Amino acid sequence: MHEWSLALSLVQTLDRWALEHGVEIKRVVLSVPSPAQLDVSVLNEAFDALKRESRLERAKLEVKVRSPRYRCRACGYEFGQEEVDPQIRRIAGEYGEEYPLHLIPELLPTFVKCPKCGSHDIEAELSIKIEEVETT
Repeated sequence: MHEWSLALSLVQTLDRWALEHGVEIKRVVLSVPSPAQLDVSVLNEAFDALKRESRLERAKLEVKVRSPRYRCRACGYEFGQEEVDPQIRRIAGEYGEEYPLHLIPELLPTFVKCPKCGSHDIEAELSIKIEEVETT
């Protein structure tokens, strides 16, 4: 499951960083784009299981799901998640468990069109990011 591999990468990266800086991590804030459709409860479960015996052992994971804004490079139209959701639901229905945006949200322009002109040349911030790390 993608949430487990994401949690593993998060724990390994932050544990290495904490070791280099000689700190323990108390809290991690992770920002994920809504098109990724991550199961936050599974992500938290994986984080809690994988952080044992690391510098994140007592850390709390906070996940912020954000709705990105989009801009079409072809026509300049700016739009929100609500205009993209019908296309995303269709894609999720077609792919089921293999839903590609769950694994790589940055692929969204490949599958989603501008609601105004139909172009796939869309830009948006779709990365999964560590927003904040609180240490002791």
